[in-house]
Amino acid sequence: MWLLTCTDYFGRNSWHWENEAQRIRYAISQMDGKEVPPFALTCPRQMTREIGYTRQEGYEFWHVFAEQALPRFGPTHEMEMSLREMGSVKYRGDVAKFLMEMENINIHGRVTGIGWRKMIEDELPVEAL
Repeated sequence: MWLLTCTDYFGRNSWHWENEAQRIRYAISQMDGKEVPPFALTCPRQMTREIGYTRQEGYEFWHVFAEQALPRFGPTHEMEMSLREMGSVKYRGDVAKFLMEMENINIHGRVTGIGWRKMIEDELPVEAL
């Protein structure tokens, strides 16, 4: 969704950008999350060959940037399948086995915080909680 929003914004405000590298820098500045900093530091430096980074051909083009960002930050088919699979896991009397099964599936689902707690609490009976 973030990539589509940026693409739409660039299309509507094309006079703001002299080249695609400026669009990429703007898009990176709008990213947030704990996985972003390494990507946000290396991508522009590989475009411009800053601080000892090897310049990568094509890194200054939006379509190349989108091809790199989507698998790294976008929802994947594995994530969607994991979430569906987690919904089908049922508690069968062994809390440790149930939690281990949920955690193993969650490797690809990456559910954390309140969402994760809610998924677990919804499946466990009160006495197991």
